[in-house]
Amino acid sequence: MLEFSEKCEVLKNDTVGRYVIAGKKISAGEVLLTEGPTLIIPTCSETRCTNCYRLTKRQCGICNILLLCESCPSHDEFECSFFVKRKNINSKFLLDNVNLYGIIKCLLLNENPHTRNVYEQLCSLESHQETRRGTEIWSDHTKTIVEPIISSGIIPCFKETRNINEELIQHICGVIDVNSFEIRAPDEGSMRAIYLKASLLAHHCVANTVIAIDGNNQMRIYANCNVEKGDMLTYCYTNPLLGTEERRNALLIGKYFYCNCTRCDDPTELGSHMSSLLCNACPSGDGVIVQRANWMCEKCSFMIDEEYVKSILRNAKEEIYLAKDDIRKYEGLISKFSKVFHCNHYLIIDLKQNVAAILRSFLMNPICKPGKMVLQRKTTLCGDILAVLQIVQPGISRLKAIALYEMFSSYTEFNRLRFHESEINECELLGILGEAEIMLREAIRMLLYEPVNTPEGQLTRNMLKELRDLQNDIRMLSK
Repeated sequence: MLEFSEKCEVLKNDTVGRYVIAGKKISAGEVLLTEGPTLIIPTCSETRCTNCYRLTKRQCGICNILLLCESCPSHDEFECSFFVKRKNINSKFLLDNVNLYGIIKCLLLNENPHTRNVYEQLCSLESHQETRRGTEIWSDHTKTIVEPIISSGIIPCFKETRNINEELIQHICGVIDVNSFEIRAPDEGSMRAIYLKASLLAHHCVANTVIAIDGNNQMRIYANCNVEKGDMLTYCYTNPLLGTEERRNALLIGKYFYCNCTRCDDPTELGSHMSSLLCNACPSGDGVIVQRANWMCEKCSFMIDEEYVKSILRNAKEEIYLAKDDIRKYEGLISKFSKVFHCNHYLIIDLKQNVAAILRSFLMNPICKPGKMVLQRKTTLCGDILAVLQIVQPGISRLKAIALYEMFSSYTEFNRLRFHESEINECELLGILGEAEIMLREAIRMLLYEPVNTPEGQLTRNMLKELRDLQNDIRMLSK
C-alpha cells in the first residue's frame, strides 16, 4: 500500500496555512493515512493513568509525579527516570492541577533526544496565537495552566528553562485546542489527542474523507468518495447536522476561522435547507425563507428581520432544553416547529434524532412489546434523517450507515407484524424483505471501513449476523 507521502502532497497558502491535496486519483474507501497519537490529553480535569489512560488518582510510586493506575506496573522509562532525579517538585500541587499534565507531557518530548523532532513538529502546528491573545480562552489558560505551572516549581527541571515562559505555554495550549481530535477514553468519557499528519487536513462542511480511530487510538483516514488528483483533502471539524451559523460559530470559537466552504456559502445549504424557515406570507404556501444579504423568501421576496430569526431560534432552543427527554414533548415540538421551520431544519432534525433514540431504547427492552405505530414512527424518523445525511454527507458515512441500519430494523419488524396480522401476504413480505436486504447491505458496506475493535466494528459483526438470518428467511419464503 502506498504511504501518505506517496498519495498526498502538503502545500501552503495564506488562507488556510498548510493543507493536503491528493497526489494521485484516490478511490472511495481507499486509506490515505494510518497514524498513532503524538500526545493524549484527558479532558474535563480528569485524572487518568499516563500509561493506559484509565481513571485514577494514584501517582507513580517511583517518580511520584506522573499518574499511574494500580493495573499498570510502570510508564515511560525516560519520563519516570527524568522526575526521579528532580526532588523539588510539589507532587500534590500537580495532582490538584491536573490540567498541567498535558503541557508537562509535551515539554518532556523536547527533553528526550529520541522525541525532540516530534516536539518541534508539534510546535510547528497552528496555534492562532495572536488571534487568541487577550480573549477569554487566553485568560482562562493563564489562570488554570500558565500561572499554576510556573508556581509548581517544575520549570527549572527542564533544560531550556529560559524558553519556557507564558508565550510558549500559551502556544502549546493553542496547538492542543486548535489541532486536537476527540477520542474515546478506555473506560468512559472522551479525551483529546494530537495526530501530526492528520492535523494538516483542511476543513470542509461536506468533507471528502472520514476519520476512524480504533480502540488503541490508532487513526485511519480514508476517502468517502472518489477524489481526483490535485483535489484538496478535507474532513469536517464540527457537527455536520448543525445549521450554518451554528457551525460557523463553533469553528470561529474553537478553531479561529470563519468557514466559507460551498455549503456555508449556499443559503440553501446545498438544497438541504437545514437553516431555512417557512414563509407564511407566500401565496403559494410553499415558500422558503433563506439568508442571503437578509432573510428573504425565495418565491415571494417577503423579508423578515435577522433579530426576529435569532429570537425564534433562542425560544425554540429553550423549549427543546425544557423538554428534557420527554418523548411526548419532543413530538409536540416537532409538530409546532414544522409550522415555522423547514422540515429539514437542524432543530427539527435534532428533535427527530432524540425521539428516534428514545424509541430505540424502548424497542431494545425485552420487556416491551412495541406495536406497529412505534415501529412505523421510528422508520419514518430514520428516513427523514437519512434524507438530510444524503445531502450533507454524501458517499461513505458512519452516521448514514447507522441511520440506515436503524431504519432497516424498524422497517423489517413493522412488516413482519403486518404479515402476522394478515395485512400482507407471503409474496408481499418477500418483496419487502428484499428491499430490507438492500438497506442492510448498504449499511454494512459503509461500516466495513471502521476498525473492528470499536463500537462500530462490533455493530458491523452483529449486522452481518442479521444479514445471514434475513437471507435464510428470504430463502424459506421463496420455497
